[in-house]
Amino acid sequence: MIENDLRMGRPSLLARATAALSVLVLAIIICSQRHVAADGFSDWEIQALYGAGFKEPGAASDIQKGIITVQNASAWSWGSSYFFVDFLHSFVNDDGATEAYGEWYPSLSLSALSGQKISAGPINDVSLTLGVNAGHKSSNDANPFVVLPGFTTDIKIPGFNFFTLGTYAYMDRGEVGGQSNGCHATSYQVTPSWAVPFGSGNWKFSFEGFADFIGEHAGCSFQVISQPQLRLDLGNFWNSPGWFFGGTEYQYWHNKYGIEGLDESFPQALLLVKF
Repeated sequence: MIENDLRMGRPSLLARATAALSVLVLAIIICSQRHVAADGFSDWEIQALYGAGFKEPGAASDIQKGIITVQNASAWSWGSSYFFVDFLHSFVNDDGATEAYGEWYPSLSLSALSGQKISAGPINDVSLTLGVNAGHKSSNDANPFVVLPGFTTDIKIPGFNFFTLGTYAYMDRGEVGGQSNGCHATSYQVTPSWAVPFGSGNWKFSFEGFADFIGEHAGCSFQVISQPQLRLDLGNFWNSPGWFFGGTEYQYWHNKYGIEGLDESFPQALLLVKF
Protein backbone atom coordinates (compact mmCIF):
# COMPACT_ATOMS: atom_id res chain seq x y z
CA MET A 1 0.00 0.00 0.00
CA ILE A 2 1.09 3.58 -0.57
CA GLU A 3 0.80 4.42 3.13
CA ASN A 4 3.01 1.47 4.15
CA ASP A 5 5.58 2.27 1.47
CA LEU A 6 5.84 5.85 2.67
CA ARG A 7 6.16 4.90 6.36
CA MET A 8 8.97 2.50 5.49
CA GLY A 9 10.76 5.12 3.41
CA ARG A 10 10.12 3.21 0.16
CA PRO A 11 7.62 5.23 -1.85
CA SER A 12 5.96 3.13 -4.56
CA LEU A 13 5.98 4.08 -8.22
CA LEU A 14 2.34 5.13 -7.87
CA ALA A 15 3.08 7.29 -4.83
CA ARG A 16 6.00 8.98 -6.60
CA ALA A 17 3.94 9.55 -9.74
CA THR A 18 1.00 10.97 -7.76
CA ALA A 19 3.32 13.32 -5.88
CA ALA A 20 4.93 14.40 -9.15
CA LEU A 21 1.52 15.03 -10.65
CA SER A 22 0.56 17.23 -7.70
CA VAL A 23 3.75 19.29 -8.09
CA LEU A 24 3.25 19.65 -11.84
CA VAL A 25 -0.38 20.71 -11.44
CA LEU A 26 0.65 23.33 -8.88
CA ALA A 27 3.41 24.57 -11.17
CA ILE A 28 1.15 24.95 -14.17
CA ILE A 29 -1.44 26.80 -12.07
CA ILE A 30 1.18 29.27 -10.84
CA CYS A 31 2.75 29.76 -14.27
CA SER A 32 -0.57 30.02 -16.06
CA GLN A 33 -1.81 32.94 -14.01
CA ARG A 34 1.07 35.07 -15.36
CA HIS A 35 0.00 34.53 -18.96
CA VAL A 36 -3.76 34.11 -18.95
CA ALA A 37 -4.61 37.80 -18.94
CA ALA A 38 -2.52 38.44 -22.04
CA ASP A 39 -3.44 35.63 -24.41
CA GLY A 40 -5.84 33.11 -22.89
CA PHE A 41 -8.30 32.21 -20.16
CA SER A 42 -8.58 30.20 -16.97
CA ASP A 43 -11.98 28.98 -15.73
CA TRP A 44 -12.44 27.36 -12.33
CA GLU A 45 -15.46 25.42 -11.11
CA ILE A 46 -16.54 23.82 -7.84
CA GLN A 47 -19.31 21.28 -8.35
CA ALA A 48 -21.49 19.48 -5.81
CA LEU A 49 -23.28 16.31 -6.95
CA TYR A 50 -25.45 13.63 -5.39
CA GLY A 51 -26.53 10.33 -6.92
CA ALA A 52 -28.08 7.12 -5.63
CA GLY A 53 -27.38 4.62 -8.39
CA PHE A 54 -23.67 3.89 -8.08
CA LYS A 55 -22.46 0.30 -8.45
CA GLU A 56 -19.45 -1.33 -6.80
CA PRO A 57 -18.02 -4.86 -7.09
CA GLY A 58 -19.62 -7.14 -4.52
CA ALA A 59 -22.28 -4.62 -3.41
CA ALA A 60 -25.76 -6.19 -3.38
CA SER A 61 -27.61 -2.91 -3.95
CA ASP A 62 -27.08 0.57 -5.33
CA ILE A 63 -24.90 3.04 -3.44
CA GLN A 64 -25.52 6.69 -2.60
CA LYS A 65 -22.55 8.99 -3.08
CA GLY A 66 -21.88 12.69 -2.62
CA ILE A 67 -19.19 14.26 -4.80
CA ILE A 68 -17.29 17.53 -4.65
CA THR A 69 -15.40 18.32 -7.87
CA VAL A 70 -12.75 20.99 -8.37
CA GLN A 71 -12.15 21.64 -12.07
CA ASN A 72 -10.03 23.97 -14.17
CA ALA A 73 -9.79 24.62 -17.91
CA SER A 74 -7.08 26.99 -19.14
CA ALA A 75 -5.72 27.98 -22.53
CA TRP A 76 -2.91 30.14 -23.90
CA SER A 77 -1.38 30.80 -27.30
CA TRP A 78 1.01 27.86 -26.83
CA GLY A 79 -1.37 25.24 -25.43
CA SER A 80 -3.99 24.34 -22.87
CA SER A 81 -4.62 22.44 -19.65
CA TYR A 82 -7.63 20.64 -18.26
CA PHE A 83 -7.81 18.94 -14.89
CA PHE A 84 -10.29 17.94 -12.23
CA VAL A 85 -10.23 16.28 -8.83
CA ASP A 86 -13.25 14.40 -7.45
CA PHE A 87 -13.74 13.84 -3.72
CA LEU A 88 -16.38 11.15 -3.12
CA HIS A 89 -18.12 9.75 -0.03
CA SER A 90 -20.34 6.65 0.03
CA PHE A 91 -23.28 6.88 2.42
CA VAL A 92 -24.55 3.26 2.49
CA ASN A 93 -23.62 -0.21 1.18
CA ASP A 94 -19.96 0.66 0.58
CA ASP A 95 -18.41 0.68 4.08
CA GLY A 96 -18.59 4.48 4.21
CA ALA A 97 -15.81 4.62 1.64
CA THR A 98 -14.04 7.83 0.72
CA GLU A 99 -12.37 8.34 -2.64
CA ALA A 100 -10.18 10.89 -4.37
CA TYR A 101 -9.69 10.75 -8.11
CA GLY A 102 -8.17 13.21 -10.58
CA GLU A 103 -7.26 13.61 -14.23
CA TRP A 104 -4.89 16.12 -15.87
CA TYR A 105 -4.48 16.72 -19.59
CA PRO A 106 -1.83 19.37 -20.44
CA SER A 107 -1.44 20.02 -24.18
CA LEU A 108 1.01 21.80 -26.49
CA SER A 109 -0.34 23.29 -29.73
CA LEU A 110 1.39 21.96 -32.85
CA SER A 111 0.61 25.29 -34.51
CA ALA A 112 2.52 27.11 -31.78
CA LEU A 113 5.39 24.61 -31.83
CA SER A 114 5.79 24.68 -35.60
CA GLY A 115 5.11 28.38 -36.11
CA GLN A 116 2.57 27.47 -38.83
CA LYS A 117 -1.20 27.24 -38.47
CA ILE A 118 -2.25 23.58 -38.56
CA SER A 119 -5.85 23.57 -39.75
CA ALA A 120 -8.00 22.03 -42.47
CA GLY A 121 -11.73 22.39 -42.93
CA PRO A 122 -13.36 22.22 -39.48
CA ILE A 123 -10.05 21.27 -37.79
CA ASN A 124 -8.74 24.36 -36.01
CA ASP A 125 -5.62 22.91 -34.36
CA VAL A 126 -3.95 19.71 -33.18
CA SER A 127 -2.09 19.45 -29.87
CA LEU A 128 0.31 17.02 -28.25
CA THR A 129 -1.26 15.80 -24.99
CA LEU A 130 0.02 13.78 -22.04
CA GLY A 131 -2.80 12.74 -19.72
CA VAL A 132 -2.44 11.31 -16.22
CA ASN A 133 -5.24 9.68 -14.20
CA ALA A 134 -4.71 8.77 -10.53
CA GLY A 135 -6.80 8.09 -7.45
CA HIS A 136 -7.33 6.19 -4.21
CA LYS A 137 -10.30 4.48 -2.52
CA SER A 138 -10.24 3.77 1.20
CA SER A 139 -12.43 0.66 1.45
CA ASN A 140 -10.42 -1.63 -0.84
CA ASP A 141 -7.12 0.27 -1.24
CA ALA A 142 -7.76 0.67 -4.96
CA ASN A 143 -5.29 2.98 -6.71
CA PRO A 144 -6.14 3.61 -10.36
CA PHE A 145 -3.20 4.99 -12.34
CA VAL A 146 -3.12 5.55 -16.10
CA VAL A 147 -0.78 7.47 -18.43
CA LEU A 148 -2.27 8.69 -21.72
CA PRO A 149 0.08 10.10 -24.39
CA GLY A 150 -1.62 11.22 -27.57
CA PHE A 151 -3.24 14.03 -29.51
CA THR A 152 -6.16 16.42 -29.00
CA THR A 153 -7.92 17.89 -32.05
CA ASP A 154 -9.84 21.15 -31.80
CA ILE A 155 -12.83 21.07 -34.19
CA LYS A 156 -15.04 24.01 -35.11
CA ILE A 157 -18.77 23.17 -35.14
CA PRO A 158 -21.39 25.92 -35.55
CA GLY A 159 -23.32 26.53 -32.32
CA PHE A 160 -20.71 24.84 -30.09
CA ASN A 161 -18.58 26.74 -27.61
CA PHE A 162 -16.02 23.99 -28.23
CA PHE A 163 -15.67 20.46 -29.52
CA THR A 164 -12.47 18.46 -29.09
CA LEU A 165 -11.51 14.90 -29.94
CA GLY A 166 -8.76 13.22 -27.92
CA THR A 167 -7.02 10.08 -29.17
CA TYR A 168 -4.60 8.52 -26.70
CA ALA A 169 -2.67 5.41 -25.83
CA TYR A 170 -4.10 4.02 -22.56
CA MET A 171 -1.30 2.71 -20.33
CA ASP A 172 -2.96 1.10 -17.29
CA ARG A 173 -0.77 0.62 -14.21
CA GLY A 174 -3.44 0.57 -11.50
CA GLU A 175 -3.17 -1.31 -8.20
CA VAL A 176 -5.56 -2.91 -5.70
CA GLY A 177 -4.20 -3.71 -2.26
CA GLY A 178 -0.67 -2.97 -3.44
CA GLN A 179 -0.90 -5.51 -6.26
CA SER A 180 -1.62 -5.20 -9.98
CA ASN A 181 -5.26 -4.64 -10.82
CA GLY A 182 -4.94 -7.37 -13.45
CA CYS A 183 -5.07 -4.87 -16.30
CA HIS A 184 -1.44 -3.84 -16.76
CA ALA A 185 -1.41 -3.39 -20.52
CA THR A 186 -1.65 -0.68 -23.16
CA SER A 187 -4.81 -0.02 -25.14
CA TYR A 188 -6.51 3.12 -26.50
CA GLN A 189 -8.84 5.86 -25.33
CA VAL A 190 -10.94 8.07 -27.63
CA THR A 191 -12.60 11.07 -25.95
CA PRO A 192 -14.94 13.59 -27.59
CA SER A 193 -15.83 16.55 -25.34
CA TRP A 194 -18.18 19.44 -26.03
CA ALA A 195 -20.19 22.43 -24.79
CA VAL A 196 -23.35 23.69 -26.52
CA PRO A 197 -25.15 26.80 -25.21
CA PHE A 198 -28.86 27.36 -25.89
CA GLY A 199 -31.91 29.05 -24.38
CA SER A 200 -34.19 32.05 -24.58
CA GLY A 201 -34.65 35.12 -22.38
CA ASN A 202 -33.52 34.45 -18.82
CA TRP A 203 -33.41 30.71 -19.45
CA LYS A 204 -29.79 30.16 -20.42
CA PHE A 205 -28.70 26.53 -20.68
CA SER A 206 -25.54 24.67 -21.58
CA PHE A 207 -25.25 21.02 -22.56
CA GLU A 208 -21.70 19.85 -22.02
CA GLY A 209 -19.66 16.81 -21.20
CA PHE A 210 -17.43 14.06 -22.54
CA ALA A 211 -17.40 10.38 -23.41
CA ASP A 212 -14.41 8.06 -22.89
CA PHE A 213 -14.19 4.95 -25.07
CA ILE A 214 -11.50 2.71 -23.57
CA GLY A 215 -10.31 -0.41 -25.34
CA GLU A 216 -10.15 -3.89 -23.84
CA HIS A 217 -6.78 -4.58 -22.24
CA ALA A 218 -5.46 -7.57 -20.25
CA GLY A 219 -8.19 -8.44 -17.72
CA CYS A 220 -10.26 -5.30 -18.36
CA SER A 221 -13.21 -5.24 -20.77
CA PHE A 222 -14.08 -2.44 -23.18
CA GLN A 223 -15.47 0.58 -21.28
CA VAL A 224 -17.63 3.59 -22.04
CA ILE A 225 -17.72 6.43 -19.49
CA SER A 226 -19.85 9.54 -20.02
CA GLN A 227 -21.06 12.28 -17.66
CA PRO A 228 -23.04 14.82 -19.75
CA GLN A 229 -24.41 17.81 -17.83
CA LEU A 230 -27.43 20.02 -18.48
CA ARG A 231 -26.74 23.35 -16.76
CA LEU A 232 -29.12 26.23 -16.12
CA ASP A 233 -27.59 29.65 -15.38
CA LEU A 234 -29.41 30.47 -12.13
CA GLY A 235 -27.43 33.68 -11.62
CA ASN A 236 -28.92 35.05 -14.82
CA PHE A 237 -32.31 35.34 -13.07
CA TRP A 238 -30.67 37.81 -10.63
CA ASN A 239 -28.93 39.83 -13.36
CA SER A 240 -25.64 38.19 -12.37
CA PRO A 241 -24.97 35.60 -15.10
CA GLY A 242 -22.14 33.16 -15.53
CA TRP A 243 -21.24 32.13 -11.98
CA PHE A 244 -23.98 30.00 -10.33
CA PHE A 245 -25.59 27.03 -12.08
CA GLY A 246 -27.95 24.19 -11.27
CA GLY A 247 -29.01 21.15 -13.22
CA THR A 248 -28.30 17.49 -13.65
CA GLU A 249 -25.42 15.20 -14.62
CA TYR A 250 -26.11 11.81 -16.13
CA GLN A 251 -23.72 9.10 -14.95
CA TYR A 252 -23.13 6.35 -17.50
CA TRP A 253 -20.39 3.73 -17.16
CA HIS A 254 -20.46 0.54 -19.19
CA ASN A 255 -18.27 -2.23 -17.72
CA LYS A 256 -17.19 -0.09 -14.75
CA TYR A 257 -13.50 -0.60 -13.82
CA GLY A 258 -13.34 -2.92 -16.85
CA ILE A 259 -15.59 -5.48 -15.11
CA GLU A 260 -17.89 -7.13 -17.64
CA GLY A 261 -21.56 -6.47 -16.83
CA LEU A 262 -20.99 -3.87 -14.08
CA ASP A 263 -22.95 -0.93 -15.51
CA GLU A 264 -24.12 2.44 -14.14
CA SER A 265 -26.87 4.57 -15.67
CA PHE A 266 -28.67 7.22 -13.59
CA PRO A 267 -29.10 11.01 -13.13
CA GLN A 268 -27.43 13.09 -10.40
CA ALA A 269 -28.39 16.44 -8.90
CA LEU A 270 -25.87 19.20 -9.71
CA LEU A 271 -24.97 22.61 -8.28
CA LEU A 272 -21.85 24.49 -9.33
CA VAL A 273 -20.03 27.77 -8.90
CA LYS A 274 -17.81 29.11 -11.68
CA PHE A 275 -15.07 31.69 -11.10
